[in-house]
Amino acid sequence: MDRIYKRPAYLDYEEALEGFTDLRKTLNEYIENEPEKFTEKFAETKKKAGEGDLVAMDVLAYYYKTGVPDLLPENYEKYLKWEIVAAARGNELAIEKLQFLLGYAYTEIMDSEDYETIEYKNDIDDYNVIYVIGKNICKMLVREMSIFPTDMAVEEDDYKPYTQEQFVLFRETIDKVIPKTIDFMKS
Repeated sequence: MDRIYKRPAYLDYEEALEGFTDLRKTLNEYIENEPEKFTEKFAETKKKAGEGDLVAMDVLAYYYKTGVPDLLPENYEKYLKWEIVAAARGNELAIEKLQFLLGYAYTEIMDSEDYETIEYKNDIDDYNVIYVIGKNICKMLVREMSIFPTDMAVEEDDYKPYTQEQFVLFRETIDKVIPKTIDFMKS
């Protein structure tokens, strides 16, 4: 009988940070010393992310956030999507990076009348509260935004800088998933 591979629930913060730092350092060395190879190595990173590598997803988000002059266009939408999917799959570093965007959602969930049930059913404590709630918010965002890493990994890279309109749409999507996250976590 074949075994079904099950992803671990979380990629530990320290492991995620070490992997992120190492891969970013490698890609930065290509940018500085062999820029012609950066595109090839970045494509390899996209392939790994499409196959489920949580560190690769987080690194892609990092580079898409501001782009790389003459090598990779800035793409704020891809930055958010890669960071969200990494967080939804349990990358603790990605979850922490998204706190600035999701902070008010955490508060709404923790202030909800169902929070005691959510806390109990999800084994939430002072240590893991940010990770458990963040991962579940991001799971709902992945569903709502139809984020598929396999598709994103083969998309062309285009220039889509941050815009206020894009941010407003993203906040509206977060607003939409808060009650869904509460329902999911209390069930």
